[in-house]
Amino acid sequence: MDWNRVTHTLNTRPPRPIGQGRPSAVLALLAGDRLVLEVRAKTLRHQPGEICLPGGGLEPGESPTACALRETREELGIPEEALQVAGLMDFLLHSNGRVVYPVLARCDEAVLERLRPNPAEVEEVFSVPLAWFRQNPPIPYQYRQENTGLEALPPQLADWLSHYPTLRRGGYWDYEGKLIWGLTARVVAQVVQLETECE
Repeated sequence: MDWNRVTHTLNTRPPRPIGQGRPSAVLALLAGDRLVLEVRAKTLRHQPGEICLPGGGLEPGESPTACALRETREELGIPEEALQVAGLMDFLLHSNGRVVYPVLARCDEAVLERLRPNPAEVEEVFSVPLAWFRQNPPIPYQYRQENTGLEALPPQLADWLSHYPTLRRGGYWDYEGKLIWGLTARVVAQVVQLETECE
């Protein structure tokens, strides 16, 4: 092992989770006092019909902010010059192991009147007043994931894995029949907390 090369490598790149897939970025977009959200197209292979923020995977060499802005342009037709970026919020680890970087930005409310959602990705765009999120805390939920396939493993490993917790917890909002949950709800909670802290 070339110790100097190892030292150089570890000191010139940020640490990342082991086994991490392609990192992603999402844009938490405020239009006036409202948060802009999307309903994913039902034809999409992953998470069809779910509520989300505009975003996607980082291209090689792309920053999280550049990715979030590019994805917002591709999904909603909002040009980058119409957005004012505040910065990166705390990143999240998705259950699939990916790092997701939320970026906070704002635009004039008039921009929403000129949206051009990409029908291949976006079924609907709507916005929710931040005050509504403050006045309606998320509803907690929990669910159990099953350990499957343990019988194919060595008995000792199967036994150990059977004791690992499989209970998952989260919170969701039901806004006019639209369920905001998972990673999106975690980003929304962070936006609401930032607003409260910075009043």
